[in-house]
Amino acid sequence: MTTITHSTPKLIKNLVFALALSCPLAWGNEIYQIKNPSGASVNLSLALTKEQHTHGLSGLKTKDFKINEGMLFVNTEMGPRRFWMPDTYFNLDIIFLDKDLKIVGIEKNVPAHPGNSEPPTIYKTETYNAQYVLETKSGASFSKKLKINDQLKFIGSNSISEIALRTRQQR
Repeated sequence: MTTITHSTPKLIKNLVFALALSCPLAWGNEIYQIKNPSGASVNLSLALTKEQHTHGLSGLKTKDFKINEGMLFVNTEMGPRRFWMPDTYFNLDIIFLDKDLKIVGIEKNVPAHPGNSEPPTIYKTETYNAQYVLETKSGASFSKKLKINDQLKFIGSNSISEIALRTRQQR
């Protein structure tokens, strides 16, 4: 017999999210990647909906997010972006990108914060004018040498701008 508790919906939500991240499928049957200037890449999960943006990597355990994975938050246009880290279990590198995937801001080794309540204070990034935001595991070789103005390259059968346009049409 299964007992349903008040934490069951959160457990189910986190389980579904972890399964979605376990393969780099982001949209349809596509596998997406992003490359840095030195040619290193990470497999991407795309956060397209408001719910996916809100949830981000919250609740995901270290073992469920590999060093060669990233989450790309897709927005339909440039705008002020600021991230915070509630209910995270590993440090992240957070990379803010313009419409052409040029780095406009980067915060490395952003501290995890298991749980949703303070204290301690939940880390919040600075605000950057960006269209896309990429999160990778802190210390990943992909992001170690990244700097402002570096150009990243999106790899997939659809361009990132096409995905953003379709996302806008679906909202």
